[in-house]
Amino acid sequence: MEFVILSDADFETFAKGHQQGSFIQSVDLMRFQRARGQEVELFGVRRGGSLIAAGKLVYTANRIGYKICDCAKGPLMDYSDAAAVSFVVEQLKKHAASKKAAELRISPNVRYIARDEEGAEHPEVEDNRPLLKSLESQGFKHQGFDMNFANINWMFIKSLDGIADSEELIMGMNYRTRKAIRKAEKNGVYLEQATLETLDDFYNALSTAGDEKGFTYREREYYEQLLRNTSDEFTKLMMAKINIPEYRASITERLDAESKVLADLKREVEETGSKKKANRVKVVQDLVDSYERSLKDIERFPDSVGVATVAAIHFACSGDELVCVIGGTVQDYIYFNGATSLYWGMLLHALNNGYSRYNFYGTFGIQGQDETGHGGYEFKKGFGGEVVQLIGDFVAPVNPVVFTAYRVARRLAGAAQTVLAKLPEARKLLGKIRSKN
Repeated sequence: MEFVILSDADFETFAKGHQQGSFIQSVDLMRFQRARGQEVELFGVRRGGSLIAAGKLVYTANRIGYKICDCAKGPLMDYSDAAAVSFVVEQLKKHAASKKAAELRISPNVRYIARDEEGAEHPEVEDNRPLLKSLESQGFKHQGFDMNFANINWMFIKSLDGIADSEELIMGMNYRTRKAIRKAEKNGVYLEQATLETLDDFYNALSTAGDEKGFTYREREYYEQLLRNTSDEFTKLMMAKINIPEYRASITERLDAESKVLADLKREVEETGSKKKANRVKVVQDLVDSYERSLKDIERFPDSVGVATVAAIHFACSGDELVCVIGGTVQDYIYFNGATSLYWGMLLHALNNGYSRYNFYGTFGIQGQDETGHGGYEFKKGFGGEVVQLIGDFVAPVNPVVFTAYRVARRLAGAAQTVLAKLPEARKLLGKIRSKN
């Protein structure tokens, strides 16, 4: 086996066809990271001339020069091949040390244990618990199974394999989700991909949703650089929009039409006493009431609002997977089901463009309704799919002296901050004791 630095083309060929491939381990993201000034390398391992492993390495250093070599969502390789795993780990440690890194981080894009849509474990389907011990025996320390908001390790994924068309796709969702999709379509919600010229529309909606929901989003420049340095297919900054004047006019037109039908039906019932017509009156009355509520709901949006961006989500398309990276709905416009429209539209894009997985990405609150994020999990579950728990993050020292010294310093700093935080309470208590004496 031979450890090599790969060309962009060789890495892309390997990564795009790999079952563990992701947008994190992609040439598109590498180009973006390099444009932002990050130090990035592509490595590979050849056996008999053929690539058997590869990964994207990102180097970061903090203010005091402590350097980390990170292979997020990688390396891409067959983890059941013990000899290959051992060689890759050994070579990565040596290479990271040669680049003056103090530690090596990896997070294989591999499931821990297979789970269903409720999060229940199914080790009979897939069980990679032995891999933890294997990596720990090679000097790595597992970082635990807590929800990781930086390097996502709990997801909800829908497989698109075997789904023939849009009708089969939508029928695989629950009734509430199907109803929301059709309502949004009927109401005229449409999707638009942001460009450099329309980035402000996207970012204003994203930042508003982030502030309202409490999720962390990147600065505007981040998304601008994504658009400038990645392809239109890899980076999809998608917006759900609605034209308020057109929506109001459409609802008003439907209300007028159904009100006329209702009046005619009531007259016929009075004249004939038809039970069939009377039942029909109830149905049409519900429609009229619904349209009246809709008009009342949008009274706060005058026609001068024009076209409103009701939701914004950043999607990434790479290899066999389409990923919903981050985004949300502006609370004022939640009535229009913007996020539902975006998920549905991008599911159709995935289905029609050969992607085999639709990844809803970070999914939290799986264990119960009292947990943070449970509502988002239930929302995603409505589209169908399964909970995916990855095996997690692993850290190994490659410069043991610096690695240990840094952690000792961090513990001491943490202890000092705790003491300082408690000083005012200690002084207050001491004052009380003195006054009593």
